[in-house]
Amino acid sequence: MKNVSLFLTLLSFILLLGNCTPKNVDISKLPISENIRLNQLGYLPKSVKKVVVVDSRSDNFQLINSVGNIVFSGELKDKGTWDLSGEAIKIADFSAFEICGDYKLHVEDLGISFPFQINSDIYSEVFDASVKAFYLQRASIAIEAQFAGEYNHPLAHPDDRCFYHPSSGKKSGTMSSPKGWYDAGDYNKYIVNAGVTVSTLLTFHENYPLSMPDNSLNIPESGNGISDLLDEIKFELDWAESMQDADGGVFFKLTSKSFSGFVMPQEDLSERFVVGKSTTSSLNFAAMFAQASRVWKDLDAELAERYLSKARLAWSWAAKNPDVAYKNPEDISTGEYGHAEFSGDFFWAASQLFATTGEAEYKAYMDANPLDFSFVPGENWRNYLKNLGYYALVMPVSSLQDGEKEKLKTAILSEADNQLQILEGSPYRQPLSTFVWGSNSDILDLAIIFAQAYQINKDRKYLNASIETMDYIFGKNAVGISFVTGFGTKSTLFPHHRLSAADNVAEPVPGWVAGGPNHQMQDGISDNNPNGLKYSSGLPAKAYMDLAECYASNEIAINWNAPLVYMTGFLDAAGKELE
Repeated sequence: MKNVSLFLTLLSFILLLGNCTPKNVDISKLPISENIRLNQLGYLPKSVKKVVVVDSRSDNFQLINSVGNIVFSGELKDKGTWDLSGEAIKIADFSAFEICGDYKLHVEDLGISFPFQINSDIYSEVFDASVKAFYLQRASIAIEAQFAGEYNHPLAHPDDRCFYHPSSGKKSGTMSSPKGWYDAGDYNKYIVNAGVTVSTLLTFHENYPLSMPDNSLNIPESGNGISDLLDEIKFELDWAESMQDADGGVFFKLTSKSFSGFVMPQEDLSERFVVGKSTTSSLNFAAMFAQASRVWKDLDAELAERYLSKARLAWSWAAKNPDVAYKNPEDISTGEYGHAEFSGDFFWAASQLFATTGEAEYKAYMDANPLDFSFVPGENWRNYLKNLGYYALVMPVSSLQDGEKEKLKTAILSEADNQLQILEGSPYRQPLSTFVWGSNSDILDLAIIFAQAYQINKDRKYLNASIETMDYIFGKNAVGISFVTGFGTKSTLFPHHRLSAADNVAEPVPGWVAGGPNHQMQDGISDNNPNGLKYSSGLPAKAYMDLAECYASNEIAINWNAPLVYMTGFLDAAGKELE
C-alpha cells in the first residue's frame, strides 16, 4: 500500500512537470507590431509593468523570453478609445512577473513587440548619456575625441569678445562671456532657461548625491574628486556668472542676431551680442546661484560664499526692478523666453535664498506672496519654477519649521494624488492631456512630482506612477517611439539639433529627449505659413514628426533634458533600492 501511494505521488509529480513544460513560440515567423506600445528599455523587476495595445481584437497576450518560451500570459483589459490619439486601447499587465531577462510581448492578431529587458539597471546607461549630452553641448572649448568619440569638434564660439547690444544698457564695448551650454537646437545661450535647468539638476544632486560620483562620465574634469554631474553644472555656472552686471542685474542672453544655418558650431562665425537685462534673468540667476552656494558649501567654501554674494545682488536688483519684462529688440530674432508675470520667479528665488541662508527677508517675501503647488503644462522655464521652490523648502537642509514643511509636503502629495487620479483615468495610463511645445518636458516634470511624493512617504503608488509616466518617454506613446536619442529600438533619429544634423555622423548625439507631440504645430501648414510642414496627423497626441526641420515637435533643449536626467537617475536609484 505504501509502495502504491509512493507510485501515485511520483506519477502526479511527473504529470505536473509535463504540464509545466513551457510552450514554445517561433518568434522568427511573427511580425513586429508598432501597435504594441511599451517602454523599449524595459522594466524594473519589482515594478509595475503595463503596456498599451492599440486597435487589437485579441483578448489575451503572452510574454515570450529570448528562446521563444511563453513565460507569462494574461488578459487584455479594454480601456475604450483615447480621443487624443483616436485609438482603441487595451492594457497588458504583467507586473507580477519579476524574472530578469530579455523579452517580447505577443498579441495574436498583431504580432510581437520590440524587444525589452527586465532588469534593475535598465536606466543606468541612459542616465549617464543624458548628462553626457550636456558635455557635448558645451561652448567655447574643443570637444575632444578622447571624451566625445565621433561627436568631437574643434573649439567654437570662444565668446571672449561679445558686443554689448544697446538693449543691455551699454552704449558700446565688448565683454568676455565664455563657457556654458548651447541652449537647444541653436548655438545661443540664455540665462532664462539656464536657471530652471541648473536648479533641476542641483535638486537631483541634493536628493541623490551619490548617484554620479567622480569618474562616471569621462569628461575633462573627471578625476578631480568632485561629482561629474557637479562638474558639468559648474561649466554652465561659470558662464552664467559672467552675465551679471556690476549693479547686480543680469543680462538676458548671449546670442547672434538671428539663428544660424544648420552648420557645425565652428562654422558659425556670426557676431555675438550680450542682449537685454530683465527681472526674470536676474531672478533665475539669484535662484540658481543661491542653490549652488548651498551645494558647494562643503566642497569649496570660498566659491560658495561668492555664489551667495552674487545671488543676493541679483535678488536686490530684481526687488528694485520688479517689472522689467524682456522683449526682443527689432534686430534680434532668437529665443525670447518672454513673460510678464513674475510671481513664480520671485517665489522660487526667495525659496532658494531662504533654504540656503534661513534669513528673514526671504521668508517674509514667501509669507507675503504664497503660491500653491500645482502642475501647469507648457514652458517649464516659467511654469515650473514655484515647484522647484517647494522642493528646496522641504529638503532637510532647509531651516523652515517642521510644521510649515509638513504643510508643503502635504501640498506636494495632494497634487501627486490629483495627477495619479488623472493617470488612472487615462486609457494610456499617463497624466498629460495637453500637448503643446515641449510636451515631453511636461511628462518628465509630472514624473518628478511623483518622485518627490515617493521620497516624502515611500508609498509605492507614487513610484509606480513615476515609472508609468516614464514609460511614455521610452515608447508607450501614440507615435510608438522612444523620444530619447540613441535609446530604444525605434527612437528619435533626426532631432532639430544643429550638432546632430551637421556632424556627418549617422546617429544623432545620444541622450537628448525630443520636444514631443505639439498640437499647435507652429511650423505646420497654415494660412500664415502655406509652406509649412505637413504633419502626418493633427491629433494632439500624434502631432509629432521625426524631422530635423520640425522645430515645434522635435527640437532638443537643456531645460527638457534636465528632468530626463532627474528621472532616469531617480529610477536607476530606485531599481537598486528595490533589489
